[in-house]
Amino acid sequence: MDAVKISNLENQIGYVFTDKKELYRALTHSTFSNAEKSKPVGARDCPHQEIYATLGDAILKAGFILLLMDKGVKTKGEITILKAEWEKNLQLAEVGRRLHILENKLFHHRIGNEEKVCEGAETYRSDTVEALIGAIFIDSGYSIQKTKDSITTIFGPELERLESDLKKLS
Repeated sequence: MDAVKISNLENQIGYVFTDKKELYRALTHSTFSNAEKSKPVGARDCPHQEIYATLGDAILKAGFILLLMDKGVKTKGEITILKAEWEKNLQLAEVGRRLHILENKLFHHRIGNEEKVCEGAETYRSDTVEALIGAIFIDSGYSIQKTKDSITTIFGPELERLESDLKKLS
């Protein structure tokens, strides 16, 4: 993987991985992993992102709640509505687009041609954003604070809009 692109991604997410294998796993689709395992020559174990995406989804929910509480949102109803907006897959896909995950060829896959990748781009971006959050949590030694700090960086524009909306409501 291109070290400059990796460094740029780490800057964008506000976290530098101690163990780059965690980052690579977050960027690896199961199709790539399966292809590597089934090679007749040179087969290798290549963990993929799915479990990290599941973990990242849960951590993201907790992180969003903490961020909303930090912003002064006080009721369960308000938190539920605002959190649901952020969690929408299309929102996560937009964040993935902003991180240039597919465009910079950071996403390892064997999905097929470019057209096939484009068909599933929203899902691949969303899943990868969640996998990155999961990888940050693991690499940071399960630090919710470091992960929350990274979520703040990753979702910076969305947080700015939230702050603006909350000021209008006050």
